[in-house]
Amino acid sequence: MLTALLVQDTPVVQPFEVQGFRTTQTITIEAPRDEVWEAATGDVSPWWDHSFKADRVELIIEPEFGGRFYERFRDGEDSGALHADIIYVDAPSELRMHGPLGLSGRSYDLVIGWTLEEADAETTSFTVDLSMHGEIDAELAGVVHGVWTHFIAGRLKTYVEGGRHLVPEEPCAAFDG
Repeated sequence: MLTALLVQDTPVVQPFEVQGFRTTQTITIEAPRDEVWEAATGDVSPWWDHSFKADRVELIIEPEFGGRFYERFRDGEDSGALHADIIYVDAPSELRMHGPLGLSGRSYDLVIGWTLEEADAETTSFTVDLSMHGEIDAELAGVVHGVWTHFIAGRLKTYVEGGRHLVPEEPCAAFDG
């Protein structure tokens, strides 16, 4: 009986090989850099479509040193999720975040960098630089890269180029369906 108790109380250790990846992608957005920056930070609810709760009340990126990227579940309550800390900001050209960004169940470290450059007065080059290491495999690396392509090329670009950032309270028809 004592042996069974000791075996039962022994932790199960499942080692994993530390791996990592780095990926960079640049998306051209047909809008001035200041407008893209404003749309990409602050209340990102209109274009950021991944969250812990579908009916969240806030999804905010605070573009300031020591700021946060967070999701508040209910108005007036402290329940929510911290997606990342803002570790570097040089508005309106650079932002770096460090945090899990909604991924859970694995041990890893993720830093996301955004660089916004004026290609010309009406065009912005938006570069996303991802650096991730820990319990990662090729499948997860592909998913993370694909999700960021979805966020910036599929959502933010569509939102800004369609002029929805100028009237954020109105839904973006391109996201219907």
